[in-house]
Amino acid sequence: MKYILIYGFDSISPKKRLEFNRKLYGYSDFSNYGNYNYFRKGILKPNTFKRLAKGVILMDKKPQGLIKLLKNYGADYKIFKVMG
Repeated sequence: MKYILIYGFDSISPKKRLEFNRKLYGYSDFSNYGNYNYFRKGILKPNTFKRLAKGVILMDKKPQGLIKLLKNYGADYKIFKVMG
């Protein structure tokens, strides 16, 4: 059993959208003028999800931490169970 999560925002500033995406997927961080590169982890683990489109994620298990993050940012979301 897999889950499809569909989410969207009514109106959110670009700064908040970037902050949300960084918390969700993670991001690369550079320090000392690009001499050091770090990857900051997000909520989603790389092998447990597949991004199908903007705002559409296919996941192996129900996303409890992600639901909490979506509620904090005021997103509209729906979760569907699919066979696969």
